[in-house]
Amino acid sequence: MPQEITRTQIEKYTVYTGPTAESFSPIMAGITYPDPAYEILVYRRPLCVFEYVLSGRGHIERNGSILTVNAGDAYILTAGTYHHYYSDKVDPWTKIWFNASGSLVQHLLSDYGLDGVTLIPRFHNETPLTRILDAFTADPVHSADKLAVLLHQYIQELADFLANKVPINPTALAIRNYIDMHLTESLSLDHLADTVSLSRSRLIHLFQEVYHVAPYQYYLSQKCNLAQSMLSRTTLPVSAISTQLGFLDPHHFSSFFKKQCGLSPASYRKLHTAPGNFPT
Repeated sequence: MPQEITRTQIEKYTVYTGPTAESFSPIMAGITYPDPAYEILVYRRPLCVFEYVLSGRGHIERNGSILTVNAGDAYILTAGTYHHYYSDKVDPWTKIWFNASGSLVQHLLSDYGLDGVTLIPRFHNETPLTRILDAFTADPVHSADKLAVLLHQYIQELADFLANKVPINPTALAIRNYIDMHLTESLSLDHLADTVSLSRSRLIHLFQEVYHVAPYQYYLSQKCNLAQSMLSRTTLPVSAISTQLGFLDPHHFSSFFKKQCGLSPASYRKLHTAPGNFPT
């Protein structure tokens, strides 16, 4: 059986050393600096690779073809596949990356239509993977729950990016991106307006004009979607999900969830979690 080959001169990474589960297991996260000799050859490794090119370029050999990835591109290498990727000799890449395994990762990719996607060209957003790397590095022992939330947000953002077939007003996009990246926090319209230097009324009008929904309603809807995913795809207690999503207490979270979704968190989990999907 061929072995995995890794060659690199300049690479910084953190290895996860905390408890893992079949549903979600962080593996490693790091950043690779320019190195013409960088090369990784993988044979059916049971983990998924998420990477974003900060500068330079590299190449991915997969399914008999070679893709060139440039600065601003994101890509996904799914678990159980052969892939060979390496830095460009003339303009070697700098890239940020995160590796994880488990059924949650596969479910999210499938649910968001990304299980067959390798390259997301011109994504031009390093923030989601930077947040994952920062959380990983800050606590490589107890960060699994937070990393699962951040990865969900990242996958959702990639899917949303690919779904946009027409140009979007850059300010409206900045507002939506800010909301998407702060779903686990309390968010007010005044704070959001200050962030993008608009009046509150102009913020509401612009966002509704582009996305056909009020910005605060979008925030509530996205927060509810994230809560639903955590309830149906993880075994985290409701109290832990409440904390992860930034609520004051489980009662506040339950009231919010029931108002938005029509069910209590416990009822939703019982209705939408198939027996045996996740460890108990």
